[in-house]
Amino acid sequence: MLKTSLVYAILRVIPESIVLMLSSFILLDLKVDLKKIMKYGILHGVGVILIRTLPITFGVHSLLSMSILGCILFKISGKSFTEVLIAPCNIWIALALSEGIYYLIAKNVLMIDTKILTDYQTVQGALSTLPSLGILLLVVLMIKSMKKKMMKSF
Repeated sequence: MLKTSLVYAILRVIPESIVLMLSSFILLDLKVDLKKIMKYGILHGVGVILIRTLPITFGVHSLLSMSILGCILFKISGKSFTEVLIAPCNIWIALALSEGIYYLIAKNVLMIDTKILTDYQTVQGALSTLPSLGILLLVVLMIKSMKKKMMKSF
């Protein structure tokens, strides 16, 4: 079980899920509809919060979270199962990259203590990691751009 406080969940998990949903819309070439993105992002966030209460390891949490995202996307996108399956995988790669990039910046440039960055209980822990969501969007846009260039070459 991944222990997080309700405040952390509201300040970090919900915004992250909304950004994941926006990223999905971008990667799947869906019309950016902020109302849908908010609605399904919050739904995904609630699902993630519930998953984190289960007595399972962190990697399993991630797979279940990806599955929820994939199910939501399959329902709302009208895209093929394969396209929908690839989107969460690309997003999780982008998420891992953004977290790593931000961790290096936060630790080495901004001099934020690693204990704060890995604190899943406090407001400070939640707020200190929010900038990684901006990096996530940049990485997703880079992936989208690379995919377009690759498709043009075929």
